[in-house]
Amino acid sequence: MIRRLIEKHAKDLELPPEICPEAVLWAVYHCERYTKTNKVPRFEAAYAPGGVSYESSSSVRQEFEKWGSWAACSYSNFQILYITAVELGYEGPPLALDRDSIALPYVVKYINKRVAGIDVLTPLMIADAYNSGTSRDSKRPLKYMRKFRRAYEQALKEYSQCSESTNREEDSSTEA
Repeated sequence: MIRRLIEKHAKDLELPPEICPEAVLWAVYHCERYTKTNKVPRFEAAYAPGGVSYESSSSVRQEFEKWGSWAACSYSNFQILYITAVELGYEGPPLALDRDSIALPYVVKYINKRVAGIDVLTPLMIADAYNSGTSRDSKRPLKYMRKFRRAYEQALKEYSQCSESTNREEDSSTEA
């Protein structure tokens, strides 16, 4: 099921041709998916009362007033934040985003708009931006980036239409 969803939505990713879109989505899935210890939406305190995003955004406060703490969570095996999905056009209730089939189109929109749309040129830069919101700051989620790279490289082996050279374009300055 997840493989079909990834293959269906990967074609909508706007990435440079040397980056395999299926491998990117597989790597995000691998890094973010629910596990035996992580089975529920992830609460993000920054989007609840007292949090930075809550305090600085009237739209975050409005969604929180409407949905309560459910509006301050990330959903599905791709962990998309409800507020982010709303900003990208989602109009449903927060818990519906817990279905990968509903969340994945917004994950793709997020990657296109906020990740690939800002000159992200390598899989590691995509990992950095997906995890921290941008690859343009000095923060590098190195553990996440290493996990992402391993998952991306594994996925490349499964997709013959993607070039094996994709994982070699990163220079030593982006190595994790």
